[in-house]
Amino acid sequence: MLKKIFSILCMATVLLLAVNNSASAEGEPKIVVVFESPTGAFSEPEKVHTLLQDTLKNILGNMTCEIVPISETENYVQIYREENNLIASNGAEEGDATTFYLKKDDLNKICQYFGGDYIIYIRITNTAPKVYVGFFNASQKVSVVLDFRVWSDNKKDFSYMKRATATGKSTSILDGIGSSARALEKGLRKDLQEIEKDKNKIREALTE
Repeated sequence: MLKKIFSILCMATVLLLAVNNSASAEGEPKIVVVFESPTGAFSEPEKVHTLLQDTLKNILGNMTCEIVPISETENYVQIYREENNLIASNGAEEGDATTFYLKKDDLNKICQYFGGDYIIYIRITNTAPKVYVGFFNASQKVSVVLDFRVWSDNKKDFSYMKRATATGKSTSILDGIGSSARALEKGLRKDLQEIEKDKNKIREALTE
């Protein structure tokens, strides 16, 4: 009799664990990461992707979630833009082509395509470099704007939005005028640091 009761209790425990594990897996939010910036703006785009990934890791921490990374979304978003006439080319620099921003309805469709619960949408824009010349040095300055948003499939709206703006500067002593690529990267790093300050708000936005 005791063996039978023990067996029943063991079976009940196993079933309970299975149900809890299933519920935990189903309860994990699926986060789709979408990143946009003018093509050719960064001389080392892989470095930019690494910076973004590091920032997201710092923000999400030990949060349990499924991530659809940039590498899996960028091609679809490009095709989505092409199919919906969201690209205007002036025939010159490809980096000047993306002039139409994704709207709420667009993000809703992209989120549904990937079966996501949230989209982390990151967009970078920048001004043309300006050259400043002094007696013994010259530098280039670039203003970098980073839009960081969380789209909620449940709310069909943004649950978090922040725009960070920073100036990146690269200086060369005596010879040269500095590097616009380094100035752009420095501005981006400042923006990402500003976004990280809101990591608690972002995590809350990813649970609404």
